[in-house]
Amino acid sequence: MDIVAAALAASVMYAFGVRPSLGDPASASLLPRDLMGFLVAAVAVLLFEEVATAAAVTLATKRPIPVVLRYLWRTRLVVAVVEIITAGLVTVVAGLDRRALLALPAVMLLLRFMLAFRLRMDEERRSWEHLAALSDALSARDLDAVLHTAAGGAVDLFGARSAEIEIAGSHRLVRASQQAGIARVVYDGPVAEAPKVAETWAPVRHEIGGDASGLHGAVRLYLRGPRDDLSARERVALHAFAATLSTSLDIAHAYGLLAAEARRHELAATTDADTAMPNRAALLSRVAEAAVGPCHVVVIRFENYHFLAEAIGCVRAVELLNRLAARLCHAAHEPTSAVARVGDVTFALVVWGVTADTAYQRACWAVAALRREVKIDECRLLVRASAGMTAGAPETAADLLDGAERVLSRAIRRGEDRLVSRQLGPLRESSLARELERARMSISFEAVVDLTSGKIAMVQSMPRWLHSRHDVLAADEFAYQLIDDSDSLERLARQVLTRSLAAAATWRDALPEAALVVPVPAGALTPAFAEAVRDVLREHAAPGKSLVLAISQPTDLHTREAAEQIRQYGVGLLLDNYGSGHVGLDSVNAAAWNLLRLHPAYALDAGWWPARSVIRAAVDLATDLDLSVIAAGITAEDERRELASIGCVLGSGPLFGGEMFPSQMRSHAQLWQPTALDPAARVLRLHRAGRPAAPRRA
Repeated sequence: MDIVAAALAASVMYAFGVRPSLGDPASASLLPRDLMGFLVAAVAVLLFEEVATAAAVTLATKRPIPVVLRYLWRTRLVVAVVEIITAGLVTVVAGLDRRALLALPAVMLLLRFMLAFRLRMDEERRSWEHLAALSDALSARDLDAVLHTAAGGAVDLFGARSAEIEIAGSHRLVRASQQAGIARVVYDGPVAEAPKVAETWAPVRHEIGGDASGLHGAVRLYLRGPRDDLSARERVALHAFAATLSTSLDIAHAYGLLAAEARRHELAATTDADTAMPNRAALLSRVAEAAVGPCHVVVIRFENYHFLAEAIGCVRAVELLNRLAARLCHAAHEPTSAVARVGDVTFALVVWGVTADTAYQRACWAVAALRREVKIDECRLLVRASAGMTAGAPETAADLLDGAERVLSRAIRRGEDRLVSRQLGPLRESSLARELERARMSISFEAVVDLTSGKIAMVQSMPRWLHSRHDVLAADEFAYQLIDDSDSLERLARQVLTRSLAAAATWRDALPEAALVVPVPAGALTPAFAEAVRDVLREHAAPGKSLVLAISQPTDLHTREAAEQIRQYGVGLLLDNYGSGHVGLDSVNAAAWNLLRLHPAYALDAGWWPARSVIRAAVDLATDLDLSVIAAGITAEDERRELASIGCVLGSGPLFGGEMFPSQMRSHAQLWQPTALDPAARVLRLHRAGRPAAPRRA
């Protein structure tokens, strides 16, 4: 390079007329032509050395010339400084002794090795710094950002023409190419639709996530020529890059799944799954944000939807619900209204910024549209839709919604529902206990038999309140838990007890020895209720042993004195639904029990061995406490035989007749033929050692 540069400089100066000889003395002054020749020669030498240095660095590092010219300026500066120093040393040494020029080749070779080592070290440092920066950039949570950054970074890191990253599972390919020294993403899409690369030689390929359980794929590098290959250092860098990329892809994919799950949860929190309509929370939020002026809330209920669903099936029932939801949305297309599904068969329409009469007309029109015939396949269905309406300020939308539901419920119970039942004045609070006291009661019975002999030992009363034309509430713990007033519970318990004893008179002559089991809430067992039990028994001339009170929440007992007082009248106490979530071991000590009935969920099912373990534990407990165990929900003789062998004494269920009205219970008792178990059947007999009677209090 120096020889060529000297020849180029001499040619330029010769062209300008500068032709010095070795023996000629230096002139005292230089002509302008000589100065111009020297300047042009210097510029020519500088340009030549710059091009030669860039070409040498390009050959050594396999970097494109634009990249070398843009980024390796420090290396070029070092080369220029070294050349100047070398030229000065050569000039000084040649002036002292020309024989020293014989060592010049060795010195130049040493400088060459030093420069090559420096270039290699700089390239190594730059490559690992680039890999470290690329690894930091790959820590993004967005999968698209990770793929685009990795593709462009691979082009810069390995000096390739193009780089591809393919994700096998999603069949996605991201390709980046070098354009004017800058890596840019040129394709992102399906693998099958990706354009072919112009290079015909095979790319360098490396697997991604081959040893991991996350995303899998490959990195492909298209180098600059068919003979190019990665060095040992570049292969190590490619392995580290692929490992980092695999981890980053898995993290980004996991964050993507979390974000999708969060969006699904957010959608589920504000949207109904069946109809894709807003739910109660979304409706209240919408009203709070947009409602201005008076707010009119309409609650619409489909009274016969469950009956239709049972008749047409689940799939058609969902389709029917979506048809009705579409009609309601069409009726509320105004910007000053909103609709939502606020219950199982309950929808809400909110209108604001209009007069009360206008809102009422819209509500009536919407309910009338819902009552029109719906055709699904070959079925023509008519839905009984009724609505309740209230009005107030938007800030009280939640209270207005509850109030509209109460208006609708009250209208349905009174049989006054038309299209829309409107409450113009303030809504008064209604008590469920008072409503149940005024509601009609239906009493049915179920036989409880001795599992060994098959005889009817007791009869279970199953009272229900006709809460409305379409709602029936059973007198059980689920209804009692809605009532907090002990006085109300006591009045309801008296009503249930009186009606049950009155209905039992229908079958009493057929089953004179059978005890009547009546469910009462634990909160009703007060001294006043104990006195009421005595009075009711005297009124019906029934002995105390003919009555058993079933209590399913004994932890709510106010005092043990009331339970002991009831036992003094000869009335038995039954611990009901043992094994459920709210009746466990702590309930056993709440009173002195006579019987223990298992929760119906523990009726034996084929292969369900945990039920047998629970039943055995209950039988062991009952044996120690001198209690008889009742198993409910028996449907087959095999279950009866198995339960008897475990230790259950009594049982009820469809096998013994199921639930019946009083007259049916009498006919069933008259026609019942007890069927005893096979004497060879293994029946576990309870051993009752007896326990001392509780002392009576004066």
